[in-house]
Amino acid sequence: IQIQNHANTSEEDDVANIEHDEERGMENSLVQVDSDTYALAYEGLDRDGYISTFTIDSDGNITAVKTESEGNNLEHDENKGIYNSLVQVDSDTYALAYEGANNHGHISTFTISSDGTSIVEVDTMEHDNVRGQYNSLVHVDSDTYALAYAGTDNDGYISTFTISSDGKTITKLATLEHAPNNGEFNSLVQVDSDTYALAYAGGDDDGWITTFTIPADGSTITKVKTLEHAVNNGQYNSLVQVDSDTY
Repeated sequence: IQIQNHANTSEEDDVANIEHDEERGMENSLVQVDSDTYALAYEGLDRDGYISTFTIDSDGNITAVKTESEGNNLEHDENKGIYNSLVQVDSDTYALAYEGANNHGHISTFTISSDGTSIVEVDTMEHDNVRGQYNSLVHVDSDTYALAYAGTDNDGYISTFTISSDGKTITKLATLEHAPNNGEFNSLVQVDSDTYALAYAGGDDDGWITTFTIPADGSTITKVKTLEHAVNNGQYNSLVQVDSDTY
């Protein structure tokens, strides 16, 4: 409907897609805010961290609300904002895991109005003062979240946090170093109430899937089973649920 390839329409045609940032748009994480509103965390100019909002109607038409192209989006980190993973906390609160200055791992919270016209940073926490790359943040329970990321020496880590519904309090709970050789390109999904599956690039960038148990309160993280599914390479992962037990 709105695509980058303009083979069957002119770039001036209304069905052409929108270029929301003319400088840079990498390390994206897109979430739904409301029925037709979406928020995007990404790496923009100078590798700084930005959040923009859009509306996408039922016909697929995309309208910039707060974007770089409109000159009104939020630059939430002027030092660095890469390896983004954005999740919804409650109706107007969102949490973002990203790598900030000096490669450190950060979690920041924001309020975003249902129409996308307001984006306000609420709080931020530096949860790892060495490294916080290749983030994948998921919701565990009402106020508990789990983050898979590459930490010290690019090893694989999972940490848990509580984030209050208003985003004003972020508390780190537990951390597990699950892959002492490498833990990059993470994609973490929930399997059932306390089981999680992680796809990542491990030693020699081979492809791995590992499962963990994490209770609703996030107090512990236990490694359960590991499969090396790709012995040559396993980067740029995206893991999704197909059926009750198929991924």
